[in-house]
Amino acid sequence: MNLIILIPLQKFIFVKKVFLVILFFALTGCKSNHINTSLKNLEETFVVDIKNCVDNAQCNLEIIPNSHLIIKQDEFKNSYIELEKRTNTVIKYQLDKRKVPNTADSNYTELLYIEIDNYNKTLILKDEELQRVKMIYGRLCFCKGSSGYFKVKKGHLELILKKNHLTLSANFSVENIPQITTQIHEIITL
Repeated sequence: MNLIILIPLQKFIFVKKVFLVILFFALTGCKSNHINTSLKNLEETFVVDIKNCVDNAQCNLEIIPNSHLIIKQDEFKNSYIELEKRTNTVIKYQLDKRKVPNTADSNYTELLYIEIDNYNKTLILKDEELQRVKMIYGRLCFCKGSSGYFKVKKGHLELILKKNHLTLSANFSVENIPQITTQIHEIITL
């Protein structure tokens, strides 16, 4: 004898709708837990020379995998940067002006640090949001009162990781600190 279970049509439609809603949220509502493969495959620091640098200077961009950015202060309240081993990636832009021959203290360096987690594939941040990636500007020179590391709180950052390309676009300023570097627009092949 065949046993047939009859489900009322209304219950069947209700169960089907609930299933579809759960499936929709499962597929679209969750944050991806997949590490960006471009960053995952980097085992060593990756350095690229920047061709569009200001006159009389050299610029480069470093991608430092498995690192974490820490701002510290010494006993004289001078700030400095330390990198620790962690699971994030630090992006470091550096501008070095060429030294003036036979001139003491003519060193001049500007730095920009950004720390991203390896799950981000697209970041678009503005002003105070820039601290979500610990955006830090450094000015190292014999410049009384305007040398050191400063949190960037004014500007715009767009960072996109696709396959083996990193697109970095940043416009920024640090209040009361003279800057040469206020914009960076680079596409890097990893």
